[in-house]
Amino acid sequence: MTQTATGSVANQVRKLAKDHRVTAEPDDMSRMAVLITRMAGDVVELDGVEQLLVNLKKKGVLSKSETLALQGRYLQERRAKKPGA
Repeated sequence: MTQTATGSVANQVRKLAKDHRVTAEPDDMSRMAVLITRMAGDVVELDGVEQLLVNLKKKGVLSKSETLALQGRYLQERRAKKPGA
């Protein structure tokens, strides 16, 4: 999956999720992972796009390498949009 000139990574992920009927709703395993992470003293908060990536991977729509590549590009995109970046 390549980024188009007009679409952000977030928009690509949302479209892919819509096409495959995947929601950003965390499942029981995701909720348990968050709980265990908090118990270990860390906090990991996934936004909607990141949760969509997790769920697309779980459904088999994306491979692990595709998911990691999209997440990396998404994080770079977010960082570039921050004020002062």
